[in-house]
Amino acid sequence: MSLICPECDFFIDSADTTTCPKCDAPLRARSNGRVMHVDVAHAGENLDQALRKLERAIDEAVHHNFRGIKVIHGRGATTGKSFLKPHIVNAMKRAATLYGGKVAPDRDNPGAHLLWLE
Repeated sequence: MSLICPECDFFIDSADTTTCPKCDAPLRARSNGRVMHVDVAHAGENLDQALRKLERAIDEAVHHNFRGIKVIHGRGATTGKSFLKPHIVNAMKRAATLYGGKVAPDRDNPGAHLLWLE
C-alpha cells in the first residue's frame, strides 16, 4: 500500500516509513478518535471490487487519522457462507501489520470486522 503525506501531499510508495521523506512530517499523528464505516458486500461487489473498496477506505482512514475502520463484509445470510469474509479479513490483517494495528471481529455484527489503526 502507498501513502500520501497529510502535510505536503507527497506520494510515498512504502508504508514502512513513519515520516515523509520530503517534509519530515509524521505520517501517523494522533487519531481523530473516529471510526470509519465501509460496506464492501451489499452493493453486489465481486472480490476485486470489494478489495479495491477496502484499500481505498484504508488509504482514506490513514490519511485522515481515523482511529479505525469498521468493515462490513457480510455473513453469508443468503448462501449460508460468506465468500468475501476470509479474503477481506486477510487483507485487513495485512494492513494491520503495515500500520501497526490489529483486527478484531465486531461484537455486535457477525458480518463485520474492525481494523484498529492505533
